[in-house]
Amino acid sequence: AGRVPRPLVEPAMIPALAWRLLGREMRSGELRLLFAALVVAVAAVTVVGFFADRVRNGLERQARQMLGGDLVLIADHPWPAGHTAEAAGRGLQVAETMTFPSMVMGSAQAQLADIKAVSGGYPLRGQLTASTGGKTTVGGSPQPGTVWLDERLAGALNAAPGETVTVGNRQLAVAAILIQEPDRGINFFSLAPRLMMHADDIPSTGLIQNGSRVSYRLLVAGDDRAVAGFRKWLSSRLARGERLEDIGNARPELRTALDRAERFLGLSTVLTVVLAAVAVAMASRRYMQRHLDACAVMRCLGMTHGRLLRLHAAVFFWLALLGATLGCLLGFAAHFVLIRWLSALIDLSLPLPGWLPVMAGFGVAGVLLFGFGFPPLLQLARVPTLRVLRRELGPPQPFLLGGYTLGLGLLAGLVVLVSGNLRLGLLTVGGFVVALGAFWGIARLTIVIVGRWRGGVGFGWRQGLVGLSRHPGASAVQVVALAIGLMAMLLLTVTRAELLAAWQKSLPADAPNRFAINIQPDQRAAVGQALNAAGIRSELQPMVRARLLAIGGKAVSAASYPEDERAQRLIDREFNLSWHSSLPAGNTLSAGKWSSPADAGQGMASVEAGLAKRVVELISLVR
Repeated sequence: AGRVPRPLVEPAMIPALAWRLLGREMRSGELRLLFAALVVAVAAVTVVGFFADRVRNGLERQARQMLGGDLVLIADHPWPAGHTAEAAGRGLQVAETMTFPSMVMGSAQAQLADIKAVSGGYPLRGQLTASTGGKTTVGGSPQPGTVWLDERLAGALNAAPGETVTVGNRQLAVAAILIQEPDRGINFFSLAPRLMMHADDIPSTGLIQNGSRVSYRLLVAGDDRAVAGFRKWLSSRLARGERLEDIGNARPELRTALDRAERFLGLSTVLTVVLAAVAVAMASRRYMQRHLDACAVMRCLGMTHGRLLRLHAAVFFWLALLGATLGCLLGFAAHFVLIRWLSALIDLSLPLPGWLPVMAGFGVAGVLLFGFGFPPLLQLARVPTLRVLRRELGPPQPFLLGGYTLGLGLLAGLVVLVSGNLRLGLLTVGGFVVALGAFWGIARLTIVIVGRWRGGVGFGWRQGLVGLSRHPGASAVQVVALAIGLMAMLLLTVTRAELLAAWQKSLPADAPNRFAINIQPDQRAAVGQALNAAGIRSELQPMVRARLLAIGGKAVSAASYPEDERAQRLIDREFNLSWHSSLPAGNTLSAGKWSSPADAGQGMASVEAGLAKRVVELISLVR
């Protein structure tokens, strides 16, 4: 008498009991769909995460080598000697380069080359690779009195190591065949083959004169703090035509291609997560319905709400842990497929990824189970004990809508996070919210309509329609879940085809195949006749380089727009100016009129529509 009964399940027994219960449910197939959904979602997130992490780390590691230093100062004029002295005073290494196009004479013919003059110590990061007499060497640089030719230029000039070429007023010996240089990016106006020489030989060649188009680069390398301090010191002293380049803005052509690939992979991952959420919600609801009777019996034997909830929550915890672990392993293995695909496009050595994608994978598993598996568990824990006698009594419904609303909110945040793009994530969330509302309305209306037709169909169809009409809310939930899943799969298929088609059509069909530059006025007629004789359609237009100096009579510079980097680039860049007596073919006027010969000397010009819009914005900022 007075003895307190022992609880059915002690708190310390819950983890072990939940593990045994999970094993039994997995063997019976109760949780296999839920487990598969978790594994697929985590694998999809981690495979993109591992891929992006490796690419990001590889770019950061190799960006310094691509630049030839930790920080590069670029200008269209020689850098002041004070900048070099300041860098040296901060303990930084310094090297200089000059790049410009010019003609190079071989033994029998001439060839337009992209000449690069380097100082001693170049490059500060990475190494030059060259071939001398059939032997490949790594390191070193051209010495005074010698040049290195790349393979294209050596073949065009029929020049081998030991022979001489003429560069301006100077004959220089070919010391090696240049195979690779670390800081040569893709530049549309630098398609000519490379000739590399020592900067001390430039004065004797006489190539650099007033008006020469030369790109001057000052390379800096050293301790990260010293480099950051030098950058801060220099940022406020940049003049017109000067800019800084570091690992944050290096190789934009490579980053653009990778951003496009990562954006599509992010969209694919988002849709996979949505499908997984649908599967988790349906599987959790099925799990709840199959365990109502057992939970009602346990309630009759003294199991409290809290312990019953903790028991099944522990089962889902073990399930999330196993699913996330297996999904991360599959994602890590599958990301090598993406790396192999990338290696076919870009020769890029990538380091191993970090642990951040693993954390993201476990986070996805937790969000999916907490958001879409927890509401059914709340119902399961509150099943009435009278269900043992009255099977029609189901779980209470009042908090079901709130639970799934919380799950949808978590899923929306997860979609935005996984997409890697705020705009893409918000558009995806908005589209699915609209689709969810539309599918719900259509499903409820359809259930009401078909419920009225059950009298004119066979026995099997009549029983099915009665079941739908008896629980319209639950039936509508299942219809909406299936509709969302099918929409996600179709959207992925359609988007993939449209993205590939858009990338393929990004280049106009009538875009030029070749560009010929540096044609002199007295050569224009002969070049045009030669191209016409070969059946090549061409347009030979004059071109000169210019810069924006003033707006409305007020001088402008990059310093005029301290908060707008795009405006600074626009002010610093050189524009291609051309002139023509009539509107060139392929051009249309969106506003104004084409100038006539009577307008000569009036300072009138036409501007491309996009550039005109940007210039108007600059005018408003200046005012």
